[in-house]
Order: sequence, then C-alpha cells, then structure tokens
Amino acid sequence: MEKEDQSKKKTNNPKSYQERKECIKRKSMELATLCDIKVCTIITGPNGELQTWPNNLDACKEVLDLYSENLKPEKKHKESSTPEPEEEQGEKDILTLLESKLAAINKRICSLEKKNVVVADKGKRKRIE
Repeated sequence: MEKEDQSKKKTNNPKSYQERKECIKRKSMELATLCDIKVCTIITGPNGELQTWPNNLDACKEVLDLYSENLKPEKKHKESSTPEPEEEQGEKDILTLLESKLAAINKRICSLEKKNVVVADKGKRKRIE
C-alpha cells in the first residue's frame, strides 16, 4: 500500500508534466486574449528542452524586450552607445538578485529531495527510500 501512495505522489511523471505544460500555455493564451496584453511563456522541460508560447520567437522576443526595458531605470539624457556606471550597477544588482533567488530555489529543491518524508498514520514521519 505504501508503494501505491508513493507512485501516486510521484512528481516527475511525464504525463503530469505534459498536462501541466499545456495548462500553463492555455492560461497564457487566455490571459493574453481576455486582458488584451502581451504574454510570453518559456518552459524548460525535465530534459532541458525549451518551449515557448507563442511559438513565434519574434513575439516572445518582443515581450522580453519590453520586460527588460521596464527593468532599466529611466534615462534623463539622450541614449549613448556606452552604458553609464549607474546603468551597469543597476544591471549588476538585478543579476545579483536573480542569482541569489536561483541559489535559494536550488537549495530548497535539494533539501526537499533529501528530506523526502511522508506523514504516516498517527502523525509519525517515515523516511521513504
């Protein structure tokens, strides 16, 4: 019976991944249609394959460009070809923030993989191997 519970809770099921991926794409399409906004979804699969919605990469690039423009601080002077020190610092701050969040997520994934516990009957915890 324990093995049945474990197989039902398996999260790296390819069928489950497919269903969830299609749901995310469908919700992105609904959001774009109903709210009349630009939406881009990038999904990295368990095997490292990269999929996007919309499938047109130019549309995805357009949304990503809009996103990156909104991250940059407003410029008070004419754009020049060389970035100002303030802009470089802002980009470094964003990269540092993203790297720290990525490290925290990876740390959480590792701890969850190591923990791998299930609450059994009577509130006791058992380690499943």
